[in-house]
Amino acid sequence: MSENRNTGGPEAGTRDLSSKTGRLGSSGAVLIERDPLLPPVRAMAFCKLFSVLVLIHNTGGLLGGQDAPKGRWPWMIHLNITSDGVNRWRCGGTILDNQWVLTAAHCFDDNLKPNLRRSMVWAGSHELQKGFHQYMGIRTVVMHSQYGKQGNRYINDIALVKLTKPLKLSDNIKALKLPSNSDNFSPSSECWITGWGNTDNDVPLRAPEPLQELKINIVSQAECQRHYPGLTSDMLCAGGYGRGAGKGDYGGPLVCRTDKDFVQVGIISYGSADDCGLQCQPDVYTRVSTYLHFIYDYIHDGNSQSGSTSSRSDTLQYCALETERLG
Repeated sequence: MSENRNTGGPEAGTRDLSSKTGRLGSSGAVLIERDPLLPPVRAMAFCKLFSVLVLIHNTGGLLGGQDAPKGRWPWMIHLNITSDGVNRWRCGGTILDNQWVLTAAHCFDDNLKPNLRRSMVWAGSHELQKGFHQYMGIRTVVMHSQYGKQGNRYINDIALVKLTKPLKLSDNIKALKLPSNSDNFSPSSECWITGWGNTDNDVPLRAPEPLQELKINIVSQAECQRHYPGLTSDMLCAGGYGRGAGKGDYGGPLVCRTDKDFVQVGIISYGSADDCGLQCQPDVYTRVSTYLHFIYDYIHDGNSQSGSTSSRSDTLQYCALETERLG
């Protein structure tokens, strides 16, 4: 999976995109170049050999993944995004409630020139080329005010997508629980990633494009910082050594099991040079627990506003042209 990250400045407020493009704002971005540590020569040689073996045996979309049982991940969202109706890219996302989806901000990066009116959210999907889907338009995208790019990495890579109308929740379309600040997950935790991304940079998921799942290990923060110097506490690492996300999986969830349920621990953000898990470095995820204030405050505020501003709401539901940068 591959995307772009940015670090924004102070809150940029609301930008009315009444033009036909529906482009997203990313003003105030701060770019800081830092190169990751390269692994030792022997480790690199091992990774290349290991990668070849993984590719020989891999048939799923996630590198090392497998077809997910239908209905196992009912909160999974497919984002079909376009700039002009011809150039398209896909991202993952998760259902927070019947109106809001959580994803990565870089899926809507300014440089991609996304057109919200032509982009769609698919819910209840298992095989993308057939089966049942709920299709929803995008009304609003709320990107974190300090989303930005730092070298080849994304910072504050989190966004909320408001739908044009509420989802019809069911057994196959459910909201995913968010973690609490006290939840603690480690390399021994049971964690999974899901997505419809490529098997590697050049190989799309085979027809009929079934959802892929991969059980994956969280990497300790110390090990993560060794691969990515400058990594902050609002990021975490998982996977690596031939197991991880591919192009098209970004924005999707890293979920881990608590005593009873799965909760969303991370958002797939970026990997090692977009090589889809083929290098020694693990993938990097936005740590959801550090953004609970951003998520809850805006969802609650947005839902309450929608009931009291009907004329504004009707216009946005039809045109899908409002973009906001908050944090």
